[in-house]
Amino acid sequence: MRVENHEGAAYQKMMAGLRHAEEGAMELAIHRSDDNFRVISAQLKTTRERIGMIAASAHKRLVGVR
Repeated sequence: MRVENHEGAAYQKMMAGLRHAEEGAMELAIHRSDDNFRVISAQLKTTRERIGMIAASAHKRLVGVR
């Protein structure tokens, strides 16, 4: 596993992983006709959006600390 030494890169890596998992869950929902995977996909999307909001405010918080 490669660890980033840059906060922005870490957020991007996390977002990409969640997006990939979200797409996989939706594909499984379609192929298996299972609504549980739709729910999982929606939860992953919500999590990704929350992380995006945190990432957007992270720089502001760091600047305010100095």
